[in-house]
Amino acid sequence: MAKAMALLAGLKEVNPAAYGGWNGQGGCWGCELDVDNVERILKPLGYDIQVLKTKQATGEAIINGLKNAAAKLAAGDIFVFYFSGHGGQQPDTSGDERDGKDETLVAYDRQVIDDELNDVWLAIKPGVRVVMLSDSCNSGTNYKLFGRDYYPTPIEPVDASRAKDMQAQLIHFGGCRDSSTSSGYLTGGAFTMALCNAWDNGAFEGSYADFHKKICSLVKTGQKPQHNEYGPVTEEFKSQKPFTTGPARPGSVTFTLEIASGDLARVRKTIEEDAVACLLSALENASTPGGGAATGTCCASSEGDWDCAATATWKF
Repeated sequence: MAKAMALLAGLKEVNPAAYGGWNGQGGCWGCELDVDNVERILKPLGYDIQVLKTKQATGEAIINGLKNAAAKLAAGDIFVFYFSGHGGQQPDTSGDERDGKDETLVAYDRQVIDDELNDVWLAIKPGVRVVMLSDSCNSGTNYKLFGRDYYPTPIEPVDASRAKDMQAQLIHFGGCRDSSTSSGYLTGGAFTMALCNAWDNGAFEGSYADFHKKICSLVKTGQKPQHNEYGPVTEEFKSQKPFTTGPARPGSVTFTLEIASGDLARVRKTIEEDAVACLLSALENASTPGGGAATGTCCASSEGDWDCAATATWKF
């Protein structure tokens, strides 16, 4: 079975000693509540969740949490990284940003630069699905991306070739574009509240692009949530219902039962026990990408005048 892991970080303030006396409380009143609400979405889906709130959400704790997940994830697994708090920009010292600015996540004791996130994403194994959600200012490309020269309307996914060294596939939603603000209230961030309302307790049906479109329609603050894609993002991943833990299900399970002869009333018990077990085996194995088959044979008549064979196949 695919692993589903999540790291959720929300900060309602920061350490003034680390930020020249600034405590970061303005605009982040509901960031811890944001984390609670996203956890309510993911927990019923079976995610293994690590939560970091305010003082726990240090730069080291966030990076270590990401590295820990990266070390455990394998092809077919999914990882959600959610951040609610302040986001910033600072001068680019590595020279890889066209606009000369690195985007940051404002952790409790320091800023986490997008270059640090990039190092983690590049270390994740091929075939892993990553969803990054950032309800913070300057979150348009705070995954890490060389600065953009244009902002098309409607918003278009970022050219995946910009992250050509990435082996995992990452879909990123930012609460706003770079150099813009994400609004926050006592009840949470405008982006996160829209996300939760779009999810509608799991009633939402559609792809990640559909989800982004729905979120945008529910944000009333004027900010423009961003949708980016990085690495070899597959059509299968794009088309899944957000946060889906297993593989996509474009196929189906087929069950065939053949009975050569005999009295059905006499063989009912065996059909129920053996043939149904065969079908259940196929359904359990259907979580495995690709395909396969399960077979079962039963012969319950003491006279030996009948036999039946059950075969279930699946392809996804």
